[in-house]
Amino acid sequence: MATTNAATTTTTNNEDKKKLPSYTNHNGFRMPSGFPAQNFANALTYKPQPNDVFVATYPKCGTTLMQHMVYIMLHKEGVPIQPNERLDVLFPHLEEVGANYIYNCASVNSIQRHRGKRLIKTHLPYDMTPMSSSSSGDKGDGAKYIFVARNPKDCIVSFYHHTRGFPKHYDFENGDFDVFFDLFCQGKVDFGDYFKTLRSWLDHKEDKHVLFVTYEDICRDKRKVVLQVADFIGNDDGNFLREELLKNEEALLKKVLYHTSLEEMKKDPLRWCSERKVEHTPFIRKGQVGGWKELLTKEQEDVLDDLMRSHFTEKELKEDLGSDYGYL
Repeated sequence: MATTNAATTTTTNNEDKKKLPSYTNHNGFRMPSGFPAQNFANALTYKPQPNDVFVATYPKCGTTLMQHMVYIMLHKEGVPIQPNERLDVLFPHLEEVGANYIYNCASVNSIQRHRGKRLIKTHLPYDMTPMSSSSSGDKGDGAKYIFVARNPKDCIVSFYHHTRGFPKHYDFENGDFDVFFDLFCQGKVDFGDYFKTLRSWLDHKEDKHVLFVTYEDICRDKRKVVLQVADFIGNDDGNFLREELLKNEEALLKKVLYHTSLEEMKKDPLRWCSERKVEHTPFIRKGQVGGWKELLTKEQEDVLDDLMRSHFTEKELKEDLGSDYGYL
C-alpha cells in the first residue's frame, strides 16, 4: 500500500512540473481565464477623456501601490480605500471590465478645486492602450498615463506567486517555477511580453502625457515620487495638487505615505483581490527590491540579463531605468 501511494505522489508531482497555466487567448493576447472576451474587445474601443488618469504597468510591477497612492491623493480628505470597498470597483481594470463600465462607473470624489478624475488601470503595452489625440499632442493636456516599471527578476518571482495563488484563473496552484520562467521569457503569460511592454512605454518616457517611474524609485524615496505624480496629474490645474499635499504641515502627503506603507497595505487584503487560500502567499507579499534571489538560479539570472541587454541600450539601462536594471 505504501508503494502505491508513493508512486501516485511521484506521478502527481511530475504532472505538476509539466503543467502549464491556463489562459484565455484573445486574438493572440493572453488573459487570465474568466476575463470576458467581449470586455477585452470592448476595452480596446475606449475613448479616453481629458480627466482620465491611467495607471499602466506590466503585472506585478507596483500596480496596486500606485493605484492606492493616486486614489488617496485625489480622494476627499485623503481617505484610503476602506475594508468594505474594493480597488477594482473604484479604480477598475480596463481589459477586465470593458469600456462601457469605465464610462459609467470609474470616478473619484473630488478634493477642493479638483475637477474630478476618472481612474483606470491597464496592463496593456503602449501601442494597445487607448489614447486621446489631445494626450499625444505637444501640450499633453488630455488623459494622463502613469507607467510603473519594475526589475524583471522581482517581477517574475512575484508574478509566479500571483499565478499560483489564483487557481480559479490559472489552474496552476502547484505549478513549477521553471515552467513559469520559460513562459515568461517567451512572452507566453497573461498580458504578453514583459520586455516588449517595457520597451513600448520607455519609448514614450519623454512624452508630456506619460509619467515613467520605477518601483525601485518608489521604494527608495516614496515622498519624491508622490510629489512627481501630484505635479503630473495636477499640472493642468495650476499645480494645486502639490499645494494640497504640502499644506497644513503636509497633512495629506503624510496620509498618502502612511496608507501606502507595506504594513498598511497588508491589512484588509480583500480590498485588493478576491479571497486566497491560507496556504498561498498573500496578494501583498514582500514588496521589496531584490527578493528574486529566493527563486532564481544563476543561469536564470543570466537569461534575464541577456534579455534586458537585447531590448535596451546601455544608456537606457544605466540612466533611464537605473542601477537596478544595469545588466552591463
